[in-house]
Amino acid sequence: MHIGRYKVLGRLGRGGMGGVYKVHHDKLDLVMALKLLQPHELLEHFMGADQVRAAFEREAQLLASSDHEHLARVWDLDSHQGHLFMVLEYLCMNLGALIGEGHVLEQPTRTVPWDRALDYVSQTLSGLDYLHSRGVAHLDIKPGNLMLNSQGQIKIIDLGLSRIAGEHWETPKGLKIGTPGYCPPEQEHNPDQADHRADLYALAVVLHRLVTGYLPETQAFDTHSWADFFHKALALDPQERFQQASDMRVALEALQAGVDLGGTCLWHEPTCVLRGPLRSTFVRTGVQEHPFSFLDHLSRPKEFRAVALEPVSDGWLDPCLQLVWGEVSPWPMTWNNAQGYIRNLGAQWRLPTVEELASLLQPNQDPTQFCQRSFDNRYLWIWSGDRRSYTSAWFVDIGGAAVLFQDLTCRFYVRPVRGA
Repeated sequence: MHIGRYKVLGRLGRGGMGGVYKVHHDKLDLVMALKLLQPHELLEHFMGADQVRAAFEREAQLLASSDHEHLARVWDLDSHQGHLFMVLEYLCMNLGALIGEGHVLEQPTRTVPWDRALDYVSQTLSGLDYLHSRGVAHLDIKPGNLMLNSQGQIKIIDLGLSRIAGEHWETPKGLKIGTPGYCPPEQEHNPDQADHRADLYALAVVLHRLVTGYLPETQAFDTHSWADFFHKALALDPQERFQQASDMRVALEALQAGVDLGGTCLWHEPTCVLRGPLRSTFVRTGVQEHPFSFLDHLSRPKEFRAVALEPVSDGWLDPCLQLVWGEVSPWPMTWNNAQGYIRNLGAQWRLPTVEELASLLQPNQDPTQFCQRSFDNRYLWIWSGDRRSYTSAWFVDIGGAAVLFQDLTCRFYVRPVRGA
């Protein structure tokens, strides 16, 4: 199946405006994302077909004309059988998938390390500062609209229902703009009154979700600096919030400065008590929801072990498991390219299994703790040799201490392993 000159490889998702597809440009041999205008009938009912089409075109033009590292890029705008489509850079991950946010927003999610959460939000603020300077209010900031490239760089997407200063368009009665739980009260009650400060409120909700796993319904912080930050960022009155993205970034920098990375390690001493020998042969699990019994419902290990890796001539030895871990690859790569990378290292090296990689995971720490980890300070996603399906494989999210899966064409890092 083709849409225009793009070969469809699969469907990535669906939103109010239409479907998003993974596509391949044959002449460039490049994987891209294609957003096809096929609006939900309710959206078309409220807005009208012409207004929906205009919003879609405007989104493509906004992204294509934006020159900012934290906004997704649009490379093409065309039509196929009467349907408009735009082509964007292909990004595998988003913050929603990273933390395991589902359709029921009240359910708890995974968390990410505090410093990484602050970094993600700071990157997003940089992108929002750019949009706001152009008079654009996004109005649907949420984890699922904050994409991540292979280096952990934020890319803001989905400007379809954003508002540009000076536009004369009144929100049709009954049409909700934004996502409940993330948008502020004024946007829920009267979308036409919402401005750029609604984006800052929503991003504060995102930060709360990233560091606690919950929406900010109750006070979750004992430290005054964090409590004060959320008190201001989540104020019901827009006048009492941060007024500009730059103001919020300054406050974030103060929070970052207060995170003590020199605290005492409270993690227990390494022991060699294990749940049993770890699987070393690769499997294809199929698409069942929870194929690994040692993981909880959020795909995190039910038990963690303290790890003390000892340097050896060609890597680091885990004396308990009698495994030697090599260097993390200097760049991310597709799963298929990872096979070639391993082969070039020599016959003794291989990709690790999910169980072996999970043995290195450690739980998130709060800002008063600092324990040496089995990886350096980079925030890494590491491929395993285990497949989920013909088109996907399992990997570990080091920062979130979780086992996840993704398309084989995604680019993640590789850490080889061998027997001692």
